[in-house]
Amino acid sequence: MRLEDEARHKSEDVDNAVLADVVLALQRRIEVNHDFDIPYLAGYSEDGRTVYIDRHLPRSMASQGRAVRLAPFLLTHEVVEKSLLDKLRLHYLHAHQIALRTERDAVRAAGVSWQAYQP
Repeated sequence: MRLEDEARHKSEDVDNAVLADVVLALQRRIEVNHDFDIPYLAGYSEDGRTVYIDRHLPRSMASQGRAVRLAPFLLTHEVVEKSLLDKLRLHYLHAHQIALRTERDAVRAAGVSWQAYQP
């Protein structure tokens, strides 16, 4: 898929549809593995090409009468965090904060309450 085709929605402002496009683009690039016990629910491979999600974590949650998959949000967090650590050499605390806020905004953009999403 061409990069231009992935950016289906256009906006220079903070926009839920654009963030949804980002989450989909990340899912196309990264493999998700649910086969292992993972501390803190999710993590990433050394090369960043695989995100591991704890095998005991449910694959979805109910929100407003619909099933919402959790993997896209966790994957978004892990990819952002890993990128900031590896490419910009940010301190883990800073990378984690930015990743957490990105995850939170992706959850909200999907129409899910952040409070309901939290374990």
